[in-house]
Amino acid sequence: MTSTPSAPTEGPVAHLADSRARHQRQAQEHRALAARAVARMAQDPQDEARLLSILDLSSAVEAQPCGLESALAAYIELVAEQVDVPAVSVTHEVTDTATAYLGLAVRAADLPQRDLMLIWDERLGWSIAIEPRGNDRPPVICHLGGHVAPSPAAVAQFVSDVVHKQCRGQLSPVPRSLDREMLTAHLAAVPA
Repeated sequence: MTSTPSAPTEGPVAHLADSRARHQRQAQEHRALAARAVARMAQDPQDEARLLSILDLSSAVEAQPCGLESALAAYIELVAEQVDVPAVSVTHEVTDTATAYLGLAVRAADLPQRDLMLIWDERLGWSIAIEPRGNDRPPVICHLGGHVAPSPAAVAQFVSDVVHKQCRGQLSPVPRSLDREMLTAHLAAVPA
């Protein structure tokens, strides 16, 4: 009887195998994100097929779903509904950092001439900032403390508080530690 040697769990060979597997997962996720971006931007199915062919990508339907990206998309959609922001004023992305942007139609009482934006970052959570002019860095008016991804109703209340000059949140000087698997699970479980 012969036994097959098992793969090493430590050392350079195991490290190389882990690195290679991680790289392949990331490449697959990036290709899936690119396919979804093409699907969103394409004018019609023929345009989508042509662009996917040029980029050597599979269609977004065939592409393996990215857990964090799809969970974030659903969460941001729920927040946009609660805050009454139309889909054309909403964007999000998952790259090295997961972020979201919602262009607010309301203005703060003390800043009636400036547009506001609701922004989200996977480490800092929700903030409201003044829309920048040109290449200015947007000044943050207020940060929502607590969990990085609170309920959509809590985010809507935060927006209302800021607009009516009742901001209570403060920006934390140190970003939270990041665990994307836990964040994905939390986002997927957020109630509507």
